[in-house]
Amino acid sequence: MVGIGIDTGGTYTDAVVYNLETNQILASAKSLTTKEDLKVGIRNVLEKLPADALSSCGALSLSTTLATNACVENRGGKGKLVLIGLSRQTLESSYRDYGIESLEDVYLLECELTPKPAKSVQPDWTAFAKALPEFAGDSDCISIVQLFAKEHLGSYEKKAAEIVKSVLNIPVILGHDLFPDRNILRRGAGALLNARLIPVIHEFMTAVKAVFKSHGLSLPVVIMRSDGNLMSDEYTCRHPVETLLCGPAASITGVQHLVSEENAVIVDMGGTTTDIAIIRDGEPLTAKDGIQIGDWKTFVKGLYVDTFALGGDTAVHYNYDGGLFLENYRIMPLCMLAANYPGIASQLEGLVAYPEGHTFPLYEFFVLMKDISGNAQYTEDEHALCEALKNGPLMYTNAAKAIGKDMYGLKTARLEADGVILRSGLTPTDIMHIQGDFTGFDKAASLAGAEFVAHYAHTSLEELCRKVYDMVEEKLYCNLVRILMDTEFQALKNTLSDSQIETLIHISYEQAKSGEEAFFSTRFSTKAILVGVGAPTHIFLSSVACLLGTTAVIPPHASVANAIGAIVGNISATAVAEVKPSYEEEEMNGFHVITPSESIFFEEYEDALKYAKETTKSLAMDIARTQGAIGPLTTSRRIERKEASICASPLLLYELVRTTATGKAI
Repeated sequence: MVGIGIDTGGTYTDAVVYNLETNQILASAKSLTTKEDLKVGIRNVLEKLPADALSSCGALSLSTTLATNACVENRGGKGKLVLIGLSRQTLESSYRDYGIESLEDVYLLECELTPKPAKSVQPDWTAFAKALPEFAGDSDCISIVQLFAKEHLGSYEKKAAEIVKSVLNIPVILGHDLFPDRNILRRGAGALLNARLIPVIHEFMTAVKAVFKSHGLSLPVVIMRSDGNLMSDEYTCRHPVETLLCGPAASITGVQHLVSEENAVIVDMGGTTTDIAIIRDGEPLTAKDGIQIGDWKTFVKGLYVDTFALGGDTAVHYNYDGGLFLENYRIMPLCMLAANYPGIASQLEGLVAYPEGHTFPLYEFFVLMKDISGNAQYTEDEHALCEALKNGPLMYTNAAKAIGKDMYGLKTARLEADGVILRSGLTPTDIMHIQGDFTGFDKAASLAGAEFVAHYAHTSLEELCRKVYDMVEEKLYCNLVRILMDTEFQALKNTLSDSQIETLIHISYEQAKSGEEAFFSTRFSTKAILVGVGAPTHIFLSSVACLLGTTAVIPPHASVANAIGAIVGNISATAVAEVKPSYEEEEMNGFHVITPSESIFFEEYEDALKYAKETTKSLAMDIARTQGAIGPLTTSRRIERKEASICASPLLLYELVRTTATGKAI
């Protein structure tokens, strides 16, 4: 069997044609991701592959950082969340702790819910139905999450979903289908994120299928999950939150396939973000309580991946006093813009610098990414700007003039947040072109932009390039140390504040960078090898490894490791049942077996445990098939027993029976 793996990142789209029987890479290619129309970037990368290799493919496997980047950049569809049974006080005091930005996205359906269904009170369903058009009439999807979903078997979620479907013609996702965990706000955050990601992943899947269809190929499609396993395209479209870190997960799977290090820190630097994963004693570290990315806290199960905003396309800006710094968001490098629009370099070269500096980055351009013609939610000025940009990118001053405003009256925040327009400016990728470390685009534009910034930063071009490289190196070092401290010395988080830890790490960087023997040193080191993947990683990783007392490895085909990981993965699904003692008047009278869909009573422990084993095996196999597994399945089981000591005797609190079914996706 020959398959093709495709990874669509925030900056590049990679493709690998792979022989699954001989474990051989037959062909690979890279192309720019085109966010304004994903089909273009996917088509471009396919056209770089040999035609015979492409036509030999019998299956397609995907990974993408689109969901990751949507979270980091706060983009996505218009999702809404219905919470049932939570107190308003708890919601209003804690919603931001889980990444929920605004209560305008949340409808609180108040009622009294208890763990016992018979003692719970129904909400006002009629009022809920009347409120839906105003609350979610323009939404892409609604997610519904109730308190005590496990005990109620999601009955309130199901009732609310029926009402939503009768009032609004939009997808509805139930929280208990996504996460079995208890914390309603964390489940709610993950469910809201799922709703927001549905249009993101739908656009991606639609684009991929359209391009393959144009090449005369109709292939079965699977996509990488955040836990390093695969799932079918149909399952993905209902559970896009499972792709939250599928790009990094594919990277880990790919690296394990390319290198055989027992202890490694995987550093995957792309255009928008850097992802860090850890392999300890040959096994990838897993996320303990669920994936957290940015401010979002979820119950999505996955491999441990820490994602932070640092990439080749990170914006480089200067303060009014000339100090350089890195932003936490991506812009289009000037060199990339100039490669697509002739004349950009000459505009930069002709830019007259203000002798006293300026509060706006005059050298930056605005680029139209999406057509909003006829969209009534945008203002007259926003429409006017987008119309002007249809003729090509505009610099700050020209963009303001195009709508009859000065620069202070040019409001672009919403258009940028919605991905309608994108800035282009100075980035580390531009510095790489100046330094000769990367030569894919227009160096003249990078040079002109860097000289302009150097003027305002009161430094030379050479010094500016060195400072930008040093800032990237420092940010990479500091985040690696932070991550290793979080995983190895968790107790420190309970005794030191984040600012104290940041100060300590910064001091350690300064000492390591100086190379001098300090009277008292804060130097950090690791025995783990740093494994680099992603286009710009090789430029910075060796120096960071040296500062940490270790070595760096850039494996062959590292630049397409994500695409390799996507095609070599399997499908794996886990089902859990809880065996819990039942008491009547303080006397144990039997056991309940609780699954996501039922709670069954048994008088004997052996009967309860047997049923839990059989049920979880059946459920795990069913889920694996639903996720797209084909062929024979293998199963494994793990039982976790929790006891308390009462009068020196063990008392069973509960047992968790976990059964995992694994099979091939292709």
